[in-house]
Amino acid sequence: MKAQLDTVFGKMARPLLLKLYLDERPVSRELEEYMTALASLTDKLTVETGGRHVSSETAPCVKVCLADGTETGVAFHGVPGGHEFTSFVLGLYNAAGPGQALDEEIRQKILAIKMPVDVKILVSLSCTMCPDLVVAAQHIAAESPFVSAEVYDVRHFEELKNQYKVMSVPCLVINDEKVSFGKKNIQQVLELIGV
Repeated sequence: MKAQLDTVFGKMARPLLLKLYLDERPVSRELEEYMTALASLTDKLTVETGGRHVSSETAPCVKVCLADGTETGVAFHGVPGGHEFTSFVLGLYNAAGPGQALDEEIRQKILAIKMPVDVKILVSLSCTMCPDLVVAAQHIAAESPFVSAEVYDVRHFEELKNQYKVMSVPCLVINDEKVSFGKKNIQQVLELIGV
């Protein structure tokens, strides 16, 4: 596992800042320990606490930022373990560049997005279909300054689960209006965004 992480970190074009927003729940301590351990494996990652007593509606959260603090649009609410660990690492790689290869037609569609798009992905760490959707949405966010892709572990965000009537995961929510369930690739996410 460490060798695979070293390979990914070695390919990252620029360093990233992992900004943590924490509340009083044990899951916040877990996230802080998890991100600190991950950052200790490479000089490409730095951890900073953006807020320690944040509302439990959004915390715990790790926002992936450029070294200067600029948000990349990639964030995870909860602890990106289980099946979401790999998708989180790919999110880091895509945000840092050069990222995973993209078909030119897909890249042009992403660049055509000129309005803010807020994407929420509600997941379960045990879900095997969630990571594909997470990677797709976060890759779009990493490429477009107009798109944010925030992942929520539904186990820790009951109010979101109720708000969007989530009976299964993954659940994709675009601009708090369009709700879609099931596995999606990058092309399908772009179609739902409307490009």
